[in-house]
Amino acid sequence: MTSKFQRYADDEISDPSIQMPHQFLATSTQQYPIDILVSRLEKHLADPSSAHEKYPWAAGFVMGIPVPSWQRQVVWNVGQKTRFIVAVWSGADLGSYLTNAWCDSGVGRALAENSDILIDGQQRLHSFEEYFLDRLAVPDVQGQPRVWSEVGNGERKRFLSTVFTHAHVSSDDELLLRKTYDLCAMGVAPRTNDQRAAR
Repeated sequence: MTSKFQRYADDEISDPSIQMPHQFLATSTQQYPIDILVSRLEKHLADPSSAHEKYPWAAGFVMGIPVPSWQRQVVWNVGQKTRFIVAVWSGADLGSYLTNAWCDSGVGRALAENSDILIDGQQRLHSFEEYFLDRLAVPDVQGQPRVWSEVGNGERKRFLSTVFTHAHVSSDDELLLRKTYDLCAMGVAPRTNDQRAAR
């Protein structure tokens, strides 16, 4: 192994049989304000039975988005959730959340399993939900814990206009969706074996 960096290998020393990992599913991204997620939460809270009818196979919902049974549970503690919401207020890069955009409306009102599911970002979206429902207080600039309902409309608009990138894939292949889910946390906060979806 050489300590000298080369952008490309010289033709005579490269081995075309060496293949590195490839993307499981093509991913698209869109820049949306958090307000878009809040609209989905409002719709879900107004008529939760409709969501259960549409996604009868969902293990649960976060911000109105169905969560598959093979996802790990919510594991962030109050401190982690609070730090995330403070990061939003402070203008930090939020990364992205990933959903599966594929759906099949051929069976009545119910969508095919894994339609519209949340693949990655459950901890962050759950933090939003807890905050918006006044179940989580975060410190204001004075250090006083504040829930969402205490914040004025000017500050709420600032928070809701924050961009949170929405990434999505489109697949009806559950194994590829599970592998994509497992891959999302590799090298950041690896999931324990019992939390992995593709075993």
